Amino acid sequence: MENKYLIFQLAAYLGTPSFYNLLGDLIKEESKSEKVIIVRSEGNQWVVLDSKGYIPEKLAYDTLEELLVKLNNVKVLKFPFNTYILFDGNLQDSILIKYLGLLFEKEEELFEKYRLESIIDRLSYQLSGIENIVKTLGKKMKEEDFLETLLSSISEMFFSTVGLYSYEDLKLIMKFGSLNIPEELEFFDHMLDVLNKGQNCTVFKFTEEQKAYYDVFYIKYIVPYFKNGSLKYLLTISRDTNIEKEENEVFETITKITKFLYEENAI
Repeated sequence: MENKYLIFQLAAYLGTPSFYNLLGDLIKEESKSEKVIIVRSEGNQWVVLDSKGYIPEKLAYDTLEELLVKLNNVKVLKFPFNTYILFDGNLQDSILIKYLGLLFEKEEELFEKYRLESIIDRLSYQLSGIENIVKTLGKKMKEEDFLETLLSSISEMFFSTVGLYSYEDLKLIMKFGSLNIPEELEFFDHMLDVLNKGQNCTVFKFTEEQKAYYDVFYIKYIVPYFKNGSLKYLLTISRDTNIEKEENEVFETITKITKFLYEENAI
């Protein structure tokens, strides 16, 4: 390994965009490659983290094979944290490869640490919001005022766009937030049966077909609200970032509370 000092530089820049830039330079030089592309599997996409000697047509691909076809005759090194390095040279330095593996393991640890810190901050904010919702909606008020307060509170707490739909015609009545949502809701088989039982339809239970359809509008939840035993409104929660499972538990608690408060206090 000729450029040992670059390993120390990589470690210093771990967790920053400069890390991938330096890594691309290192692999290109060590392997004598013309092309080096660093990609990572994130969800359902393969995201390009850095590219040397090749200009990708896009920054995210549906499959790794789609990118490999474009590159032609490249070698593939797999590393921790769902990371792959594609190059057309020759890299046989086992020590370098081992060090890079350790760096990617550390990067994954840092990512998880930041993710958990972010979740804790978000959960603290959301949990404090439960008390405010109970105080605000825990008294008799006009139905329209109740629904406006409900939508604005959930939108703020979950950094989301919230839509209110009439169950009668499934048309949009009210919206809080900036994302585009449908003017009329459409459902797949059995979804209305689930909602009529008082259960939420959530992204964690969507089929692949449902996910593909509702993801156009970033819809993560569809929540039923009943009055006098009859389903009256449907709430949709849309967010262009993932809902973490820890957040889901808070959300389920909030919907149980607000469903009860709506039945009791909206007049």
